[in-house]
Amino acid sequence: MTTAGTAVRSGARAARGWQVRRANRRALARFGDFWAALQRVGDALADAEKAAKAADDTKQRPAGQRHWNVATASEVRAAIKKCRASLRIVSAQAKRFEPELIAKDWRR
Repeated sequence: MTTAGTAVRSGARAARGWQVRRANRRALARFGDFWAALQRVGDALADAEKAAKAADDTKQRPAGQRHWNVATASEVRAAIKKCRASLRIVSAQAKRFEPELIAKDWRR
């Protein structure tokens, strides 16, 4: 025969289990969104790299130009290279800390 106290504890335990599972699903979804965003950044860099390859550096900047300047194709390529290196670092760190991010930071 179960008592009212046992039934309450059992119900509370079930509710906590439900909350934990819900938090885990939410944390996994948030990490998945983060990882998808990193993939989109990589895709955007690939598109920018294609555009930079198609561009040419034949036009020189005027010497006395006082207004804004457009980056040359080589400057764009150098910036893309730096961005790719940074993206690799962020992706590696995200994968390295994936269990910790899911378990602690994104469960809130």
